[in-house]
Amino acid sequence: MPNGYEQIYIHLISRLTSCDFKESAARLGLEYISEQKIRVNFLKRNYIITKETAAPADGKPVSVNNLNVLLYYLLSKGSGEPAFSFVPLPSLTGTIAGQNTPTDGIMIAPIIRKFGNDLAKLKTAAVMLDGEYESISTGSYSWLFKPLPKIPVKMIFYEADDEFPADIQIMFDKTAPRFMDFECLAFLCGCLVHKLIEIAG
Repeated sequence: MPNGYEQIYIHLISRLTSCDFKESAARLGLEYISEQKIRVNFLKRNYIITKETAAPADGKPVSVNNLNVLLYYLLSKGSGEPAFSFVPLPSLTGTIAGQNTPTDGIMIAPIIRKFGNDLAKLKTAAVMLDGEYESISTGSYSWLFKPLPKIPVKMIFYEADDEFPADIQIMFDKTAPRFMDFECLAFLCGCLVHKLIEIAG
């Protein structure tokens, strides 16, 4: 029996029959191939979405969460351009209770374990994932990623000092909820974290 994430995938695929691929591709910045096919580059990997399936173009295995993120995005009714104004993920829930949840910390814990004491390795992984480096202040380093055309993501690394350990924060453009709900943005955060760790080896 399919697990919860696989059931989400099956449900999203069923909704593609009514999706206008040409309109969605133009509005969301995706590559339109035909009325039955769209290509998406997501975290340095090409995916093909048809009316029946979503899969990496290279045919190799992938987490179903990556596919769900892409399907949510394709089925989104969102429009407009990013503001390039970034906020922490919990603040996008729209509720005070949601903003006080530990979701952000849970998602980021693996990347802190991997890179917290190795800034050089993080820099290398970020460059390999096409992160655009931005120097913001002494002891802080920032990269801008564009995992999907309308959803830029900023990652900030804070070096350890005498009072605090190293920390990493991943922030989303404040317009991101136009295109994905909070849960799916959390999936996207997890996909980005996993990819950085995978690249670093």
